[in-house]
Amino acid sequence: MTPQFILAALFIALTSGFLGALLGLGGGVVMVPLLVFLLDVPIHIAAGASIVAVVATSSVSASVYVRDEITNMRLGMFLEMATTLGAVTGASIMVGVSESLLETVFALSLLYAAVIMWYQLRSTGRSWIPKENDWLANKLNLGSSYYDSARDENIDYGVSRSLPTFLVSYIAGIVSGLLGIGGGGIKVPAMNVVSSVPMKAAVATSNFMIGVTAAASALVYIRNGFCDGFITAPVVLGTLAGSFIGAKVAIKLRGVVLKKVFIVILLVLGIRMLASGVAGL
Repeated sequence: MTPQFILAALFIALTSGFLGALLGLGGGVVMVPLLVFLLDVPIHIAAGASIVAVVATSSVSASVYVRDEITNMRLGMFLEMATTLGAVTGASIMVGVSESLLETVFALSLLYAAVIMWYQLRSTGRSWIPKENDWLANKLNLGSSYYDSARDENIDYGVSRSLPTFLVSYIAGIVSGLLGIGGGGIKVPAMNVVSSVPMKAAVATSNFMIGVTAAASALVYIRNGFCDGFITAPVVLGTLAGSFIGAKVAIKLRGVVLKKVFIVILLVLGIRMLASGVAGL
């Protein structure tokens, strides 16, 4: 392990942590492809390092969002029941899955999320569509509000179609466990598009959730020897610094800007990973 490799891994983690906290992705959605393509790290090892770093991302960025009361704690805990179960399922399946298949599944999940979010943004021109609580959200009091400093106003919102989002969260957990990405690339679009949660609140809630999801599947990665200490250490350090900066910046941005950046990142990484995965099948 050369100093150049460690510095490169640190820089990749810093960038990934920044984007992960900014967009509620957890960082793994950016980190795994970069470690695989730029440093030739096997995808199982990259996912192992990423899933540990995702816990760090969530711990740092979630504290910023919770302090500013943007995180929807009730919604996060409700969806986390499904996501954690999915994460354990995915991590258990991961051991017997080929790298090419993992890359293909990863890419398709990113591209799907990007297309859904682009379609909504194009059709409405907004980061979210205000709706009332559905019957379950009303019973569980999942609707919330927060002060948006970028718009200088208080945002009140309900949570619609909560059961479909609960199901999607389980799928996000499986993808998280398989790929070490935290599941934010699926959970944020689900909350934003399916349940009509404002983009900024969806990002904050996703950051709160991914730490629990990642911790559940990280144990499986560690048990199977997919966490290399020489790779994981710089990755965690870089992620901690990047996630703190990303959360600070996200609070100052408008939801539409966050959504556009989110879509571009998902498209670029999804296309690149799909090309690699399909080539190896």
